[in-house]
Amino acid sequence: MMKKYVITGGPSSGKSTLLRALEKKGFAVIEESAKEVIFLEKQRGVNEPWLEETFVDFQTKIVELQLKKEAEIPSDTDIVFIDRGVPDVLAYFKHRKFEPSQKLLECVKNRKYEKVFLLEQLPVHKKADYRVEDEQEAKRISQLIKQSYQSLGYDLISVPPLGVRKRVEFVLKNM
Repeated sequence: MMKKYVITGGPSSGKSTLLRALEKKGFAVIEESAKEVIFLEKQRGVNEPWLEETFVDFQTKIVELQLKKEAEIPSDTDIVFIDRGVPDVLAYFKHRKFEPSQKLLECVKNRKYEKVFLLEQLPVHKKADYRVEDEQEAKRISQLIKQSYQSLGYDLISVPPLGVRKRVEFVLKNM
């Protein structure tokens, strides 16, 4: 049976870097859906899809893409690491003071992951070209992500702000 492990945390916490390192070790991975949706929206001319007037549609597209990616994991895959799980969307709804639809809440509740690794925040040295959060906002989002998973009954494994090699060792040891 396939085991899905979520790598999550606030913006600029090192999720993608850790995911790439796990992929180099031979593990299957799913890249962050939000990043892809942002780039697709920018190609369509929507430069800030996270703004109030497009927020719900933007988050819906992220969840839909995430569900599609998770459904397309080959059935013979034993372990997959996922850059953000579906419950992350709840944190962004709360952060932006929007109410998720009942359909979205059901979708979130029905996702099951083996374990969730919450990456502790790294210092934000520079903003990525697809991110808008500063360090304080990133910390707030990280707290909301933690609360979202805990509200669904997950015991998160906190990953300290170590170098990438040490973080990989930590995750593999705690699987």
